[in-house]
Amino acid sequence: MYSMFVEFKIFHRPYANGLQRVLSPFQMSEAQWGLIRYIYEVGPATNSEIALYWSVEKPSVTALAQKLIDQHLIYVVYGTDKRKKVLHLTEEGIVKYQQLKKAVHTFQSSLLEGITEEECTIMENVLEKLQQNIRR
Repeated sequence: MYSMFVEFKIFHRPYANGLQRVLSPFQMSEAQWGLIRYIYEVGPATNSEIALYWSVEKPSVTALAQKLIDQHLIYVVYGTDKRKKVLHLTEEGIVKYQQLKKAVHTFQSSLLEGITEEECTIMENVLEKLQQNIRR
């Protein structure tokens, strides 16, 4: 049972390295890709909302967002309270998401060879329960 956690740990590094190889031609880090993906798939969000979802400190998201703002991939809309900054994708950011999504999908699909859809669903459910348990 506990060997599952060892397998997660062993899998993580080669996965992260492979993902970075896929993202490198786009001059994109895994964290930057994650932020673009989050905004595209979840919708516009504040740094605080993203930090909470990722379980990281807000300054980590702020620095990451600034890099993407500098690249013209996201922009900020201020709320009624000027302290509330909502991150949105630019048109360029949407195009970048679509390019990255295709490349990442190809990479991830290659990893899923020989794994059934049912096995993927079981794994997703287990990971979701682990996330719930660790956030208690």
